[in-house]
Amino acid sequence: MASKVTVQKSIFAESLAIVGRAIASHTHLPVLGNILISKEEDQLRLSATDLTIGVSVWMDAKMDGDIGLTLPAKTLTDVVNSFTEPEVTFSVNGKPEAALKCGTYKGVVKGMEAEEFPKMPEFDTSGGIQLEAATLKEMIRAVAFAASVDESRPILTGVLFQMDGKNVTMAATDGFRLALYKTDVPLTLNKKQLIVPASVLKEVVRILGATKASTITLFLPSSGSQVVLRCENVQIVSQLIDGKFPDFQVILPKGHKTRTEVNTGELLKACKQAGIIAREGSNVVRFHLQPGSEGSGKVKLLAASDDTGESEIELEATVEGQELEIAFNVKFLQDVLDAISTKNVVIETNAYNTPATIRPAGEQDLYRYVLMPMHIDGR
Repeated sequence: MASKVTVQKSIFAESLAIVGRAIASHTHLPVLGNILISKEEDQLRLSATDLTIGVSVWMDAKMDGDIGLTLPAKTLTDVVNSFTEPEVTFSVNGKPEAALKCGTYKGVVKGMEAEEFPKMPEFDTSGGIQLEAATLKEMIRAVAFAASVDESRPILTGVLFQMDGKNVTMAATDGFRLALYKTDVPLTLNKKQLIVPASVLKEVVRILGATKASTITLFLPSSGSQVVLRCENVQIVSQLIDGKFPDFQVILPKGHKTRTEVNTGELLKACKQAGIIAREGSNVVRFHLQPGSEGSGKVKLLAASDDTGESEIELEATVEGQELEIAFNVKFLQDVLDAISTKNVVIETNAYNTPATIRPAGEQDLYRYVLMPMHIDGR
């Protein structure tokens, strides 16, 4: 059956970029490298999936007849991005291919039948939980990086999403560090927890940035194996990770013997400098926390490698309590400093061989990052 679609080039290109986030990079199913193009009521729907995340975008278009086929994502995106005229027209005539026209350009992009594409689930998200998009993005950015990338422990590749009353908590750990973000919401939620792949949540942040959405609706289907996020004309469906998330409460330090407050930007710069030497020595950097008089103090970052040399960086800081030398994986410390937006950061420690807590200064209960220390030779 012949059909013709006319769409704004800018909207088409933006929509292709959004659904492209779900295209499988390596797959034994060629159709997963394609985008499903279909008509839904009076809108054009673009869909893509890698079987873990599925993304759909609805867009306004002039349509004459039904449409249903898949086209290769990279080819279609590159062709559309090359256009300079404001309107794109493509026609389908019963074959799994589309004839594209824009200005002086005429071409055909070949694809595959729509029936070969995995069935995209349909959901009624009217009863979902509405969250501020900015809050959700901030939580994901502050937590998801701490999840493991080791597929041998799949539960640790996910982010725990916990809801209870007016509290929403996100947590991620790879066994060496824990990121924990807790916030309040204006509505009362049923007690529930789910584990979402960290890779999916990172894509959610990118997609939210592209949509400029102010709110996002979270919906949990009754099957319990998926979560749906809907914002404006975009829907994201993710598989959930089945299993029990580690009880992170047992590793949270209950107090501290040394409290260090230092400028976040200066510490991040020092970590990057120390990391140049430390990267040849398992990223180990020693932190010498030295209290001074009347709340003053210093933080020394010491890095050494038999192959590349050594470095010492000294920062002014407020250090209270006991003097301590403790070593961290400097890359893990850089990760959290990149996620903290406050002027100063607080590091709370007890001993050279016990976890440290890092938090934004002035935000006592909102965000915590617990980091295991590295072994120091001779101890």
